[in-house]
Amino acid sequence: MKSKIILLPFTVLMLNIFNTSAQITKTITGFHHVESVATDGKYIYAADIGNELNPAAKDGDGQIVKLDKKGNILEASFVKEKLNAPKGLAINKGILFLNDIDRLVAVDLNLGTKLYEIDFSKDSSFLNDIAVWDNNTLYVSATDKSKLFKVNLMDKNYTEIKTDITISGINGLYCTRNANRLYVNGFGSDDKPNGIIGYINLKDNKFTKVTSLEGYFDGIYINRDVLYVSNWVAFEKKGVLMAISLYTGKCIKVKEIEPISGPADFAIYNDELILPAMMSGEIHFIKLDSSLTLKL
Repeated sequence: MKSKIILLPFTVLMLNIFNTSAQITKTITGFHHVESVATDGKYIYAADIGNELNPAAKDGDGQIVKLDKKGNILEASFVKEKLNAPKGLAINKGILFLNDIDRLVAVDLNLGTKLYEIDFSKDSSFLNDIAVWDNNTLYVSATDKSKLFKVNLMDKNYTEIKTDITISGINGLYCTRNANRLYVNGFGSDDKPNGIIGYINLKDNKFTKVTSLEGYFDGIYINRDVLYVSNWVAFEKKGVLMAISLYTGKCIKVKEIEPISGPADFAIYNDELILPAMMSGEIHFIKLDSSLTLKL
């Protein structure tokens, strides 16, 4: 997903769960199935996998939608490249990176034209999220194989990062560089909500849980020392957002106006969470409670 330099002193297991509030300020409709959003602070980019809810279909109907900060659609098809089912998005140094089933595509953020692509077809047919580590390094999750890859943008190649345990259905990614941590979650295995949340210490590739909570986890992001995670809960309109303190391990269910239908890979900018509802074809703009850090 995204990259941010942040100092994290320690993380412990979940202590308890309680509710806090957030406010949905607007909902943008009219998409097919939005899986991911990213922003450069000026525009918002949304990955729509297409007409059918089939994230592995090479049907050529995927799009990257460009919106302004208020959610107005500027270009319904921003990327001038045939896309199948685009998912994870990341932005760095004028480049929009996207995963399209079995390839990582780099796109000029000004022109919408493809710069290059990296083929993953021998290792995955369900690339999912992207995290920017630095100008030369990305991390990419392969949900179908429960694998994590490190991408070298200099030589346009990648290697597998082998952790001490398998993170089933590895999905969301978020870098914290000065702590050498890659925060991750999983969608689970065997069609069960048994995905986990934690971080990988990139010095030794060991995984540490940050909560005992399990679920169908998708998006992940850190804002104001709070780790936000989206949980589908079920394949219907029951999705929720969770907030976990990076200092206490306390876990909060962020209350929304109503449950979300497939909360996917979100972004946060200026304390506003931009959340795709993948199953209903919507994007929710959610104003976060500014006092949440104190409550945790």
